[in-house]
Amino acid sequence: AEPETTAIAEPAYLLLVCVLASHTSGRRTSGLLKSIPDQCSNNMGIGVCCKPNHEIKEKSKHLEGLLAANEKRPVRIVVKRYIPGAKKMLGEKILLFCRHGQGYHNAAAAASEYECDCAVKGGKCPYLDDKLVDPHLTEVGKQQMIPLSKLTAAMPVQAELVLVSPLCRAVQTALFGFQHLLETKVPFVAFESAREISGQHKCDKRRPLSEIKKEFPQVDFSNIKDNEDSLWTEERESYGHLLDRAYEFMVTIGRRPEKVIAIASHSTWLLAVFNCILSIDEADSDLKLWFKTGELRAVTVAWIEESI
Repeated sequence: AEPETTAIAEPAYLLLVCVLASHTSGRRTSGLLKSIPDQCSNNMGIGVCCKPNHEIKEKSKHLEGLLAANEKRPVRIVVKRYIPGAKKMLGEKILLFCRHGQGYHNAAAAASEYECDCAVKGGKCPYLDDKLVDPHLTEVGKQQMIPLSKLTAAMPVQAELVLVSPLCRAVQTALFGFQHLLETKVPFVAFESAREISGQHKCDKRRPLSEIKKEFPQVDFSNIKDNEDSLWTEERESYGHLLDRAYEFMVTIGRRPEKVIAIASHSTWLLAVFNCILSIDEADSDLKLWFKTGELRAVTVAWIEESI
């Protein structure tokens, strides 16, 4: 059974603070995110992680591995917080990054007395359950989409393209959270390179492409060629490989003609992008924080070629 949840007032704030707070004063809002407790709660409401200190430990482990595997790359991708009405640089884009809503694997981790202990022989990591292959959003996750969809529909800029991880929870989040864009025929396109760190955990294994395409006909899956999941293996994907594909994804975005793009992805992928792939000033360092479920962050991005 899923943990009980309470009202969604606080989670709505988590969403609004990232994008709309600057409307009130026109000032930068880098301090606002720091007022959000970077800790977990037993409440599985919007933007709240699954177990006391569970995601904090997970974040710390992932961040250490990502930073150790990171390396200098030929394109520097410079990011700052999006402020409505601010003057944009030539070639700059607005990107709307979103973490998926609560999935059944998040609920399973919350209900389990065990944390991820895959490195320990005979461990009892909750993500190893065969029933959790490519999980859907829970009812709580779907409820998280209500304030998200209201927020995205009311934003002063609207995405011309929505890019999604092909994992079910991210596709559902994109379709629910940006549902108003379906009416205007904005393309929703899946990319394998936007997937969560893969391997070992059953929740990060993609279902056959034929099944996904049948369930989500609104999404273009033409960039994915393999019906079976060729990224997932019994071994956990290396942080270096995750960073390589995340960087490839971000460079691809820079070459696209659209000026406003939404991306629906996952916690560790977003942690990798915001802490290793993107160049972020100290004033906006709170953008590097772990994304809560259902959280949206709007940023402006510029791509700068550099010699290594």
